[in-house]
Amino acid sequence: MKLNRIAAAAAAAAAIVSGVAVTHHTAVPVTLSDDSHSIVSHQVKLLARPAASANSRTAASDPSLAWLVSCGGQAQVVFNNDVGVMAGDLEIESHSPTVANHQAFEAAARVVRAEARKILATRALLPTHNRAAYERMLKDYIVVANLLQPGPGYGTTPQDYTAWNAALNASNIIVW
Repeated sequence: MKLNRIAAAAAAAAAIVSGVAVTHHTAVPVTLSDDSHSIVSHQVKLLARPAASANSRTAASDPSLAWLVSCGGQAQVVFNNDVGVMAGDLEIESHSPTVANHQAFEAAARVVRAEARKILATRALLPTHNRAAYERMLKDYIVVANLLQPGPGYGTTPQDYTAWNAALNASNIIVW
């Protein structure tokens, strides 16, 4: 599946990553929380699955879905989520350049860098299809994260955008 088109699959897989388990027969309360919002409780109900059509593909027949539920696919979902957080923090900081917002995107960049390094260091988390392109994408995001950290390699805005666009272009690959 293309990485920058994973949003729908990532939302479905978010339940797996967060440890939420739902059967198709029950409704369960799910508590969602983060540091900046109050706790909200939602009822989650999984509707009955429609009958499979001739055009539908299951995880068994679609290697990208099999990849998504694997350890590597789950690491990818976490990584994509971390990239999304970093992108959001960068957007917020670009419109409101406060110290707190600046520190938030620096912290988000460190998380992205650590997650990319973890995936690169663990062969089992790498896909079998397009592995070299996937590794290049992770390395590009490490470059972005490095540019967003204070110090001698700290990037200028044009360098940030150049690196960010390179990483986004590299993420347009099919993996499984």
